Amino acid sequence: MSGAGRIAFITIGQAPRPDIVPELLERLGEAPPHDEYGALDGLDAQEVAAHAPTAAEGSLYTRLADGRHITVAAGFVEDRLRDLVAWLDGQGYALLVLLSTGVYRPLPTATPLVHGQRAVDAWIAALVLGDCRIGVIYPLEAQAHPAAGFGTLMQNAETAAATGDVRRLDDAAARLAAADLILMHSVGYTEAMARQVARASGRPVVTARRIIAGTMRGQLQPPPARPVSSSGAELLARLPPPGERLTPRERDVLAHVLDGQSNKALGRLLGISHRTVEIHRARAMAKFGTGSTTELIRRALIGRGQD
Repeated sequence: MSGAGRIAFITIGQAPRPDIVPELLERLGEAPPHDEYGALDGLDAQEVAAHAPTAAEGSLYTRLADGRHITVAAGFVEDRLRDLVAWLDGQGYALLVLLSTGVYRPLPTATPLVHGQRAVDAWIAALVLGDCRIGVIYPLEAQAHPAAGFGTLMQNAETAAATGDVRRLDDAAARLAAADLILMHSVGYTEAMARQVARASGRPVVTARRIIAGTMRGQLQPPPARPVSSSGAELLARLPPPGERLTPRERDVLAHVLDGQSNKALGRLLGISHRTVEIHRARAMAKFGTGSTTELIRRALIGRGQD
């Protein structure tokens, strides 16, 4: 069936993912038509178990259609994922969304693709350039290593923890209490888990789900009437008061900037030119005494954590 005008959600495990997709759709503020696919679809439990990772292989943590969570060899999943994405690329979808972090293999497509890992990397890149200390919680101990793809981020962040059990989240949070910001680096981590970590650590917490939803908003080019997302508004509220009051338009632009929107995407969203967006953005940042988006995001994320 043609995917025209639809979104294809792709998991590295098996579809559907009722534990993830409804939350993403809620964050979009709408429920666009969509389909779900999994790299392990069509395989039974025995076939999946045959591809458990060895000590020498990379591993990925995912969920099967029956709700069970498994660890599977990364190379096997990525090979199947490559073939699945290549097929979906020819089905006329408006957007492909990879519901996973931890996949580093390039997935070239003609269709717009929200690549979970790359979305997370892009979102936190500005923070790594500054002096923000980022704590990272992974689902697998083996992923908490620079070789997992973060490179200098893991060195600059100073703190990292790993947990595969909700009961261990408090322990992980305690080890990350010196971080300025905690990133829960898996789409399997829910908002309830994020709130648990925030309570235990006293730090602001960002989930991979929020980052992916924000990237999707920029790709979908919603109509100008759509409101600012909750995550952008929440970050704006965390900023200390500016030296001069923001205009309503400057506040609107700044909230979307904090939500990861580009100037061009913002222009489409608000029904104005990207040049006008740049002007409002520059004026708003000037009122906060900075010309750096990196510094502005850093203040929003850690400003009140130092109260």
